[in-house]
Amino acid sequence: MLKNYLKIAFRNLLRHKGYSFINIAGLAVGIACCTFILLFVQDELSFEKNHRKAKNIYRLTITVDNSGTLEKAGITSPAIAPQLKQDFPEVKQFVRFLSTGNQSLIRYHDKALYEANGYFVDSTLFQVFDYPLVAGNPKTALNEPNSIILSQELAQKYFGTEDPMGKIIELETQSANTLKVTGILAEIPRTTQVRPDFLVPMRLVGGGFLSQWFAYGLASYILVNDHFNAAAFEQKLPDFTKKYQPHSPGNPPPPSLHLQPLLDIHLNANYGGQIAPVSDIKNVYLFSALALFIILLACINFMNLATARSQNRSKEVGVRKVIGASRSQLIRQFLSESLILSGLALVLAIAIVYLALNLFNQLSGKYIQINFLSNPSLWLGLLSLTFFAGIVAGLYPAFYLSGFRPVQVLKGRFGGSTNGATLRKGLVVLQFAISIAMIVGTAVVYNQMQYVQNKRLGFDQDQMLVVNIPGNLDFKKSRTLKEELLQLPEVKQATLTSSIPADENWWRTPMHPMGKGNSKENSIIGFVLPTDFDFAKTFGLELKAGRFLNKSFITDTARAIMLNEAAVAGFGWQKPEDALGQRISYGGNDSIGSVVVGVLKDFNFQSLHQKVEPLIFSASSSRASFLVVKVQGADLPATLAKLEQKWNAFDAKHPFDFTFMNDRLQSQYQAEIRLGRIFAVFAGLAIFIACLGLFGLASFTTEQRTKEIGIRKVLGASVSNIMVMLSRDFVRLVLAANLIAWPIAWYGMSQWLQDFEYRTPISWWIFGIAAAAALLIALVTISVHSLKAAVSNPVTALRSE
Repeated sequence: MLKNYLKIAFRNLLRHKGYSFINIAGLAVGIACCTFILLFVQDELSFEKNHRKAKNIYRLTITVDNSGTLEKAGITSPAIAPQLKQDFPEVKQFVRFLSTGNQSLIRYHDKALYEANGYFVDSTLFQVFDYPLVAGNPKTALNEPNSIILSQELAQKYFGTEDPMGKIIELETQSANTLKVTGILAEIPRTTQVRPDFLVPMRLVGGGFLSQWFAYGLASYILVNDHFNAAAFEQKLPDFTKKYQPHSPGNPPPPSLHLQPLLDIHLNANYGGQIAPVSDIKNVYLFSALALFIILLACINFMNLATARSQNRSKEVGVRKVIGASRSQLIRQFLSESLILSGLALVLAIAIVYLALNLFNQLSGKYIQINFLSNPSLWLGLLSLTFFAGIVAGLYPAFYLSGFRPVQVLKGRFGGSTNGATLRKGLVVLQFAISIAMIVGTAVVYNQMQYVQNKRLGFDQDQMLVVNIPGNLDFKKSRTLKEELLQLPEVKQATLTSSIPADENWWRTPMHPMGKGNSKENSIIGFVLPTDFDFAKTFGLELKAGRFLNKSFITDTARAIMLNEAAVAGFGWQKPEDALGQRISYGGNDSIGSVVVGVLKDFNFQSLHQKVEPLIFSASSSRASFLVVKVQGADLPATLAKLEQKWNAFDAKHPFDFTFMNDRLQSQYQAEIRLGRIFAVFAGLAIFIACLGLFGLASFTTEQRTKEIGIRKVLGASVSNIMVMLSRDFVRLVLAANLIAWPIAWYGMSQWLQDFEYRTPISWWIFGIAAAAALLIALVTISVHSLKAAVSNPVTALRSE
C-alpha cells in the first residue's frame, strides 16, 4: 500500500511540475528561514556552555538605589570576592577580570600597536574557567608577576613564525611593564562572553586598588560547590555587606550585593558595567516567533495551492471511492504526498542554507558553521520541522479532498463548501497580516536607526578625530602636543579629556550640594568629566547660565566646576541660574566641595538608549586619555598625514592611533542595525511566501468561476471588467489583513522602542506604505490569473455545459 501511495504521489508531482515546484520552493524557503533562526537561537542559548563548571559559576553583581531608581551592574569592588572565599566554605574559588583599557600598547622590537581586548586576571582563572592553552602550563602561566598570555592571533601578529614562548615584550597601560610570554590561548569558542586577546596577572594593578571596598570597576566570579543554594546564599550577603562595607551616617548606603548565574549573563541586557558585549533574551523570543510565523506562512501557502488544484483531482477521488477506497486511505495518500513534498523541500532548504550561510552571518554578526554530522540536535530539529510542516500543510487538503462525494464529482458538479472558501480566504488574510506586520516592523526599525543617526546630540561630531593618548604619558607633554597641533591651519579646535561621548569608561560617583549632607535623600549619582578648558568650545556645547571654565581664573584649576541641566534638575533647582555659586561635593570629598561657575545645555554623551544623566565638568591637570581634534578643510587625507607627522615628531615610540567620532557613535547601534537588516530580509521572504499562497487562491477562484467569466464575456464584459471583478475580493482580503496587522505591529514596535530613551514616533505613513506595498504586490500576483482568465475564449469555458 505504501509503495502505491509513493508511486501515485510522484506521478502527481511530475504531472503538475509547475505547481509542484512552487509548493516545494515555498516550503523550502520557509524551512531554510526556520533553519537559520534555529541556528541563531541555538547559538544564543549555547553561550558559556563550553565551560565544564558553568553551572557552578556565578558573577557577583550590585544594585544601586539612584534616587529611587534601582540600577544593576555586573561589577564589584576588588576586595569582595577574596573575602567571600575566606568567609564561606561553599565558595571554592574566585577570579576577577579588569580591563586593561583602550590604550594598552604592546611593543615587540620595532612593532608597537594598541590592543583593546586585554584583561588583568587572577592566577586562579584556569581553576574556574576553561580557557585551554596550546602552549604553556595553565597551573603556572599566571603565577609569575611579569607574565603574559597571548591569543594565537596576537602571537601571529607580533611573532609571525617565531616561537613566542619565553619571549620578552613590553606592555604599556598606566605604566610600562616588561613581560614574558608564558602561554598561548587556544581558539576560544565564539559562544564565550569574554574572549581576551591577552591576559596579565592581577598583581600588576597598583595603587592599592585590589584592597579597595568602595572602588567599583571589575567583574568578579565565584566557583561554588555542587550543593550550593543560591537563594540561601544571597540571604547572607546583606550581613556580609554590613560587616565589610558599613554604612556611615550622612553617606549613601553601599550597593546591595547579588549573584547572577554564568549561563544567564549573555541574554540579560539589564546590567550596566559589562566587561564584554551581551545580547538580549527578547531577541531569542522575537526570532523564535519569527520562525513560527514563517513556517506557518509556508504551510498556509501549501494548503491554498493544494486546494487550488482540487478540481483537477476531484474525478480521481470519485473514481477511487467508487472502486472501494475508504476516506482514511485517501487521507493517508494525500498526507504521504505532502510529506514527500516537504522532504524534497528539506533537501532544497539545506542547499539554500549552505549557499546563504555567509550572507546570514554577515547580517546577524554571527560566525555560525554548520556540521550536520556533529550536530544531532540540528538534524532532529530539521526533521521534526519538516514532519510538522508536511503534516500541518497536508492535513486540511487531505480532509478536504477526501470529502468529495463521488456521484457529484463524476457528474462534473464540483464545488467547494462555503466553510472551505471562508477558511481559505481567512488563511490568506492571516498570511498577509503577518507579512504586513513584518513590513511595518522593518520600517519602524529603519526609521529609528535614521533618527539616532541624524538626531542632533547637542555637540559637534563632524570632522572630529579622537586620538588615543598613551596611559603613561605626562599631561604637560600632551598639552604641548595639543598646542602644536593648533598651529596647523587645518586644526580648528582641540581638547584633552579623560572621556568622550560613546566611551564606556566614565567616572560615576555620588554627588550632593554642600551643607545638605551626603544622605540618600540629598545625594544623586552622576558622571564626572575631568577635562581641559577647551572641551566645551571644541565640542560646541551651549552655555545656559554663568560662564565656561577658564584658565585665566586661578580657582578654576581646582575648585570650580560646570554642571549640565540634568544635574541642576537632579539637585532640585528650578532654573540653571539657581545652581551658580553652589558648592557640590563628589567623589567622597565632602569637606571642601567645588563651586558651580556655569551650567551647560544637556547633550547626549551616552547612547540614545539612556536619558541624559547628571554630569559635572572639572578641570584636570593630571592626565588625559584622549586628544580630540576638530579639523577643517576638504583634503582630509592630507590633514591626517600632517597630524601623523606632528605626532611622530612628538612621540616616535607610540603609534598615531585615532578614530572618527562619528564612527564611535555609530558603533553603539550595531545590534539594532543588524536587527533591522534581518527583519527586512525575512519580511521580504514572508511576502514572497504569502504571494505564493495568494497565487494559489487566485488560481482556485479563477477555476471555479471559469463558466461565469465565459457568460459575462458573451454578455459584453470587457477584459478590464473581468480583471476588476476577480481582483475585488482579493483587495478586500488584503485590506482586512491590514486591519489585523496594524494594531499588532503598533503594539510590538512600541514595546521595542521602549529600549530607547529617545525615539521617533510610529508615524501613520509607515502603515500607509505597508498597506500600499502589500496591495500592490497582491494585485501583481493576482493579475497573472485574472488576465489569463479575462482574455480566454468564452466558447472553451462554456463548452462543457
